[in-house]
Amino acid sequence: EGIVTPSSTIQTKGIYRYYDSYQPRCWVYTGTGLTHGNINVIKALEVSCNYYFYEVGRLLGIETMNRYCTSFGLGQKTGIELPESVGILAGPAWRDAVGYAEWAPTDTLAAAIGQSDNRFTPLQLCVYASTLANRGTRYKATFLNRVVSSDYRELLLQNETAVASVMEISDDAYLAYSEGMQLVTKKTEKWTGTAYSTFEDYPINVAAKTGTAQTGINGTSDHGAFICYA
Repeated sequence: EGIVTPSSTIQTKGIYRYYDSYQPRCWVYTGTGLTHGNINVIKALEVSCNYYFYEVGRLLGIETMNRYCTSFGLGQKTGIELPESVGILAGPAWRDAVGYAEWAPTDTLAAAIGQSDNRFTPLQLCVYASTLANRGTRYKATFLNRVVSSDYRELLLQNETAVASVMEISDDAYLAYSEGMQLVTKKTEKWTGTAYSTFEDYPINVAAKTGTAQTGINGTSDHGAFICYA
């Protein structure tokens, strides 16, 4: 959308103070007072910088953000051959449909890092990762590859891949998120990717993103979330 380029940077300041009523903090700032400094989108993916995505989410706006979320299959049926939960794609449309409080600009900040009302299934996250890997082509999820006869001699059915949607992803955008997601599993001179401790010296390049799925239940631990392609 031209909001940022792979080389443009944002000065992260720990506490996002654009709105008086809601000033969320980057995870690295909480408890340490540190910031990620002046970073671009590639580094923001590598270190999972909340502040960076607060700013980009605000500039992008919830309607545009959700148009892309839908294309990535978030809050959408995956097409799997089993009953499935659709989950929730946070935004004004969902709030209006269920009669919740009106969407506020500050809600967009939380939605930009996957919070707010967002509720996605693990399978939707798999489809999301697959669509990133396939440069915008989203396939319907399936468990079925093929069906053969009981003696394995005859192929009864070969399942064909089905495209759910296609969107255009530019070369610059693809290279930027591919590099940023690969750095999540690596260590550079200045930064350590958020999944480096697991993938240290792994011989295959893995593009990944770590996340935290909050339960919303007091006194319970959050869940770790992780997507990748390789």
